[in-house]
Amino acid sequence: MRLPSLGRSWRFSDRVKLKMIRIASGRAPADILKMLHYRREFFGEPFTAWVHRVLRGPSEWSIGERELMATFVSNLNHCRFCAGSHGAIADATLGPEVTAAVLDDWRTAPVRPSLRAAFALLEALTLRPDEVGPELVEAAYAEGVTEQGVRDVVHVCAIFCTINRVADAVDFAIPDDKGFQGDAYQLLKRGYAIS
Repeated sequence: MRLPSLGRSWRFSDRVKLKMIRIASGRAPADILKMLHYRREFFGEPFTAWVHRVLRGPSEWSIGERELMATFVSNLNHCRFCAGSHGAIADATLGPEVTAAVLDDWRTAPVRPSLRAAFALLEALTLRPDEVGPELVEAAYAEGVTEQGVRDVVHVCAIFCTINRVADAVDFAIPDDKGFQGDAYQLLKRGYAIS
């Protein structure tokens, strides 16, 4: 279901910003930008501040690894928009072969053991949250993940289990590969905060 209000009713400064994005990129701004700027103080600003802090703030996980986690959760949730968007960033930072290997089978993908433990936790949190218990966290600790690293994994999962549902509910348009790559470049350069 497309929400007509995402196509209008922004503050003047946001209309100017979205118009500049259209001019600079040669295409309409992504639906997520329209949504995040619509009544931005209600959802866009707090949500993007959280996303920026989790995906770009200090962490034992690299930016590429956190983007790969976002891609992984989005793929589990069958959200084509988010899997494509964050997959393009993971591809740019870690290489498309790593992204493809993780999405094909994270258990055999060429990633470090601590990241593999993070994928085990992400899969359970996303698909079987009622089965998550101390044993998964202990397994992550055993692979060298710190308590803060586990918190970061949980935050990535919470963010993407939320926004995947929003993206699918309002039917975000799916860019082509060139669009995903252009957006990836901008997100790597600028991060996520909109305020």
